[in-house]
Amino acid sequence: MVRAGVFIGVNKTGNLPLLYDASAGARRMYDWALSQGMSEACAKLITDDDGKKVTPDMIYDCIKEIIDGPGVDQLLVYFAGHGVNISRSEHWLLSDAPVKTSAAVNVYGSVELARYCGIQHVIIISDACRVAPEGIQAQNVRGVDIFPNDGAGDKAKPVDQFFACYLGKTAAEIKDPTVAAANYSALYTNALLCALKGERPEVLEPAEVPGDDAYYVKPLKLESYLETEVPRLVKQMKLEFKVNQNPDAIITSHAGWLARIIKTRGVVLPPRPVGRDALGPFAVVRNLPGLENLRSIGHMLLKTAVGEHLFPLDLQLEESNTRGVPGAEHLIGTAERLQPHFGPDSFENQCGIKIRGTRIVDFYAARADAVFQGDHGTVLSIKLQDNQAQSVLLRFEEDVGTVIPALPGFVAALTFDDGELADVAYEPTMGTARWEDYRDRALDLRTLRAIAASASQHGRFELDEDEAVKVAQRMQYAKSIDPTLAVYAAYAYHDIQVLERIREMSSYLHADIGVSFFDLALLSRMLIDRPIQPDDGILPFFPLLSQGWALLKAHRVRLHPQLAGIEDTMRDSLWSLFDATGLEKLKLIMQSKEVR
Repeated sequence: MVRAGVFIGVNKTGNLPLLYDASAGARRMYDWALSQGMSEACAKLITDDDGKKVTPDMIYDCIKEIIDGPGVDQLLVYFAGHGVNISRSEHWLLSDAPVKTSAAVNVYGSVELARYCGIQHVIIISDACRVAPEGIQAQNVRGVDIFPNDGAGDKAKPVDQFFACYLGKTAAEIKDPTVAAANYSALYTNALLCALKGERPEVLEPAEVPGDDAYYVKPLKLESYLETEVPRLVKQMKLEFKVNQNPDAIITSHAGWLARIIKTRGVVLPPRPVGRDALGPFAVVRNLPGLENLRSIGHMLLKTAVGEHLFPLDLQLEESNTRGVPGAEHLIGTAERLQPHFGPDSFENQCGIKIRGTRIVDFYAARADAVFQGDHGTVLSIKLQDNQAQSVLLRFEEDVGTVIPALPGFVAALTFDDGELADVAYEPTMGTARWEDYRDRALDLRTLRAIAASASQHGRFELDEDEAVKVAQRMQYAKSIDPTLAVYAAYAYHDIQVLERIREMSSYLHADIGVSFFDLALLSRMLIDRPIQPDDGILPFFPLLSQGWALLKAHRVRLHPQLAGIEDTMRDSLWSLFDATGLEKLKLIMQSKEVR
């Protein structure tokens, strides 16, 4: 197997605190790659040593050279430095960031392009702190993609992703970059290298080919090891509640490996796990008291929702002994706040919008009539022209707002939580043909929706292949499908590249209500190189979830030209949320009737 690697280390980013080990970490990874037999021609080291600047073009050029070269089977891209969570998407900050907003790497979009770059197996490793944007004043950073956007491959190839910490608003998220700079940067890379060098026997797996005496470090075993080892090191260093201690990974390869270790005297391998135990402790829900990290809690809650029996979330919190897990209280607390039903189910025209956590102060719909129901600004009754789904612009208190699809026969239930639009749930209105079937499944679906929303807000909604099937079954009632769960599930399916499931959900929605959602069309790769027309049956005219914006360039999606630059008006929110300037842009576009 021919392997290549690009190893990036950035100690100094703009006016952010100096990191002490990012450049050196990249150098250690580079030296490890050479020791593995990677040729110097295929191993690229990019650091800011000696005052050099690291730019996106430098990284892109190295990757392009490898792709256009004589051919490699595997490409590893490693980054150590400052990271930022913008619109629920990872961005690597390079030398001139955050002052220069394009001096960053859009990781989500780059991963999407990597899948189609023609290389059989790509591995992305990020040792970045993923600080919330308000913590480092980098809200306007957008970043660029570092893989070529020419679609060299016609079929997606596996891209495995390893992250030093979890993405999202957890209590353990690093709020003080100085703490990250002084203590955290080297921790993840050092743990990683211990495994990659064969120093942790529990990670090694024997070769499957007869006559091969080597042992291999494979993605799933490495993922499980890092999830246990990194929190252990954090506790050992007494950094609990000071840093985000929960590593994350998205594994889509089945046969790939990261390191080949020649067997040495004294190596003792543990019994090789089989079945679901091979996925690590986070997949074994029956051992609730032993759960170690936030990701475990998310899996436990998900399995509660997709399993045969539903339990109150507070009961699960007590039974799982999660009080010592950083972020667990916030994750479960958000799910508990989102789950309860609120507001009316009955609307005169069988369509409406209701909200909790703030009030609607203004609205606009080009092809629908809307009036407040009551005098509190929390319920909007909508009459759709020709009973067709339409976009509705909503302005809330604090002078922020968004565009929400109004669907015939559905009420959209919006929830603000901690200043952001945390959930948009669609439920059949009373008196419609769907109502009776839905009412029998309401608790089930509300629980699953609340968990999906909470997991997405505090990190990401994650599914394995078995869960993907169960969630698909849970979200259906009669011949309909839960529109909101379709959005959350689509991003989870996209992570594990189950695109056919996304296409199925989009088709179900279109057949049922006459439209599909922008996010489903985007994630199923149906919007590549095309504009959105009013008669396309796609609502709204931009991504509903803010993380979808990071994929637009990778898919070459052509939004309405007047939307150019609107990302700069977005607020930190799970569901797309805009300030007053963005709302004025959206209203002008809707008044033109050039969008639906």
